[in-house]
Amino acid sequence: MDIIRRNTDYALRAAVELANNYGLLPMATKQIADRRKIPYQLACKLLQRLHKAGIVKSEMGPTGGFTLGRNPSKITVLQVVEAVQGPVLLSKCLVSKSFCGLSRCCPINPELGRLQSKINKFLNGLTLKHLSRNRKRSAK
Repeated sequence: MDIIRRNTDYALRAAVELANNYGLLPMATKQIADRRKIPYQLACKLLQRLHKAGIVKSEMGPTGGFTLGRNPSKITVLQVVEAVQGPVLLSKCLVSKSFCGLSRCCPINPELGRLQSKINKFLNGLTLKHLSRNRKRSAK
């Protein structure tokens, strides 16, 4: 079970690259893909998902490309993860009690629920600013 899937890892790499470039000119998809070792076609698709979620902005034209949609301190890892793969889930039984007939008497479910809460809290508290090498510059 992968909590963070491969495509999500790539999307996080792209978002961190944009956080490193925050406040500068837009970056071309090819530039992001090359710098972060992301297959180009996949980078195109992932940046479209991040754009749809409002995490990145795109600018058309010869000097166009991608920038973050807002300050890196306002974009959490959880937001990027959910934009690409949906919610982080340890078990389907945490979403729907009907998934398992034992949910009412299961000793595992409440513990998984507590762990799920800790994971969500951690990912929601971790921002692109934290992951960026430009922490001071992204404080704008």
